[in-house]
Amino acid sequence: MLQRLRVRAQTTGAKIIFGLIAFVLVVFGFGAFNLFATFSPPGIAVVNGYNISNVAFARALQNEKAVLFQRYNGEYDLETIEEMVNSRAVLDRMIEHVLYQQKADDLGMVSSRQHYLDTIYSNPLFHVDGVFDQDAFIDRVPRYLGYSLQGYEEELRKDHIVEALWNLQRHTSFYTERELMDAARVGRQTRDIAYLLFDANSYLGDIEPTEEEISAYYEENSHEYMSDESFELSFITISKADYTDGLEVSEEEILEAFETEQRLAQENAQRKAQHILIKVDETRTEEKAMEIIQDIRQKIVDGESFGGMAAEYSEDDSNAVFGGDLDFAGRGKFVPEFEDVLFSLEVGEISDPVVTQFGVHLIKLNEIQEVDLALLEIRFEEIRQEMLEDLATPDYEEALRELDSVANQHETLEPVAETFGKEIQTQAGVTRSIGEGVLVDYDVRNDVLVPDVLENGFNSRVVSVDERQALVARMVSRTPPELKPLENVRVQIRAILRREEAERRAERDRDAAYAQLLETEDFNQVASDFGVEWITEDRLTRRGQGVPFRVRDEAFKINVLEEGDRKILDVDGSANDKVILVVTGVRAGIWDELTQVDQQGIRNDLETSHENRDVRTFVKALRNNARIKNNFPTDS
Repeated sequence: MLQRLRVRAQTTGAKIIFGLIAFVLVVFGFGAFNLFATFSPPGIAVVNGYNISNVAFARALQNEKAVLFQRYNGEYDLETIEEMVNSRAVLDRMIEHVLYQQKADDLGMVSSRQHYLDTIYSNPLFHVDGVFDQDAFIDRVPRYLGYSLQGYEEELRKDHIVEALWNLQRHTSFYTERELMDAARVGRQTRDIAYLLFDANSYLGDIEPTEEEISAYYEENSHEYMSDESFELSFITISKADYTDGLEVSEEEILEAFETEQRLAQENAQRKAQHILIKVDETRTEEKAMEIIQDIRQKIVDGESFGGMAAEYSEDDSNAVFGGDLDFAGRGKFVPEFEDVLFSLEVGEISDPVVTQFGVHLIKLNEIQEVDLALLEIRFEEIRQEMLEDLATPDYEEALRELDSVANQHETLEPVAETFGKEIQTQAGVTRSIGEGVLVDYDVRNDVLVPDVLENGFNSRVVSVDERQALVARMVSRTPPELKPLENVRVQIRAILRREEAERRAERDRDAAYAQLLETEDFNQVASDFGVEWITEDRLTRRGQGVPFRVRDEAFKINVLEEGDRKILDVDGSANDKVILVVTGVRAGIWDELTQVDQQGIRNDLETSHENRDVRTFVKALRNNARIKNNFPTDS
């Protein structure tokens, strides 16, 4: 009976493991809801006659859980992830996607086949060795996405139309000259501040919790000191090396491969770089972006730090806050135009402006990773084995298909081991965050520790350990979380209690100093009495990096001061620190006094704000004019 259920579970729904679901949702966005939709009434909602089925809704919820699970890297168990999902919000997004699709249809919008081809060609799901592979595409669309090729094309093209309508709505937004001046006045406002910092760490020296305090904290917070759920797993592995018998490579081929490897290692040594991006889009020409980037480059040449300029002006949100740091990266990480310039720079050199599909960049090369070249006598046998395994790939891939089939047909690993002539291995103490050997990688454990294995007792599907090795596994036993002994967590608890007491003492002194300052207004005496010094910052901006961010944010929350006024506040600093903050001057930003880069930054901020506002208004109008029947349970 279990096996019959298992066979049924191999339909489209069960084939999509968590990792793949998360990948698909990230790649296809809301369109992923449609990719998995079936149309069997009754539905969870009906939008202008279009039925959103319960099956599609369930799949969307599963997608959401998978994305959260992947985002938190297994930090939370599935039960916690379940609680984090907002089911109503997921349904609202599905409804809005349908409304967009219907509006696009009304407007007669179409998507070209060329765009569809560009999309599938660039999708890593259909790549083999980094290049689009037609056989992989034909195989993986029905296998992993549960779609015919024709149906898949239809859904992707629909999704492109929805995206095009959304972008059209965004790009019709505009702002007035008055809004621009107001944004400069408020957004580029500066403030003069001074503050006393009561550093919590300075109080740690004479704080030592008692044994009674440690024990009491342990008992009151025992839920924080539970061990992870653990598993004993049995598994068998197969590798490409198992299928190299009878294959040969010549010494000349090995030497040629070694020489190529040495040359490429030197040419492609990883580069550590920073960059600044100014985007080119419908509102900014390439010439305008070039003008802005040249202005930034001149500031750097005149002495401004590259990282500081990147933090303030770069429009690459993924790394601007880190000074444009791209860390170490080799060839293939960046688009060709960017890569070619990066790999031509000397260490410390700043490029001329570089134009790519994303906009105009400045690149600074900071370091070239030193390459440790291996000796031939060390690499000879390794290269030989790698080449043999490459030749064995077709037989290995056929074995993977057979392994998956045999494991799927049986409820133990013994028949699988017998078929492949392998020993069954076991590993105890495996958790979602810890494993050894072939189970050391998080993704491998994540693919093994799935409901079919843990709840239903099935063999796992074939799981790739790396490109040359794979395994199938099953659960032997399961150990629930247990309370860790006090001795194992004593050091952690001691540190927590010391930090908490240090924060209390810092707050006590800050509060006393604050009261004294309000009463006496003797700034120097207060600082002297409490052994701290005033720290001043003139013309602090909203993005200023020189003060704790909480202090900066509190400084900009107060209303504009009259000439000669000041405001005294008690606020939190970084971590557990406490602060007395004094704001003594507020200066409005003046458009004509701003640099060209600052002015463009304000325009960008206004555009984004108005685009988001207009999209929300558009969606609201679509909803108001639609016939929507929402069958979502009211008690959920």
